[in-house]
Amino acid sequence: MLKHKKSKVKTQRGMSSHGWGHKKKHRGAGNRGGKGMAGTGARGDAKKPSILTTIGKSYYGKRGFSSIHKRTVNVLSLTFIEQNFESLTESGVIVDGTLDVSKIKVNKILGRGKLSHKLNIICEEISANAKAIVEAAGGSVEVTRVKKTYTNEPKSEE
Repeated sequence: MLKHKKSKVKTQRGMSSHGWGHKKKHRGAGNRGGKGMAGTGARGDAKKPSILTTIGKSYYGKRGFSSIHKRTVNVLSLTFIEQNFESLTESGVIVDGTLDVSKIKVNKILGRGKLSHKLNIICEEISANAKAIVEAAGGSVEVTRVKKTYTNEPKSEE
């Protein structure tokens, strides 16, 4: 016949440690003294030297955040177009005097340099200086991306 054994909880009623030694032990967090940056404040002098040697100064301070609206802009200057005009034509980026920069994954054209060729440029964005230089050379610009403009005026009901 089996002998009935009392459960540990019943035998250790009223005992604060329940068989784990000192009552501080076995709290779930162990003996680590907190989570994360705990203990590294004004009186964390004993902890700081070991952190600086193992992790470095990057452990301390604020980190910032990553913007959810971040957009990478790949730019192309008119100087690059002028210097590499023949290679761009041979590779098929410039066809019949039309340069579509979306083929080479470029978002914006900047107006640094001069342009001696008549070009029709299709792009998402272009600087005002670049647009003036292209039009002065006899070309045209077609912008495909429309910028959003925000106003503080309330919407009018029609």
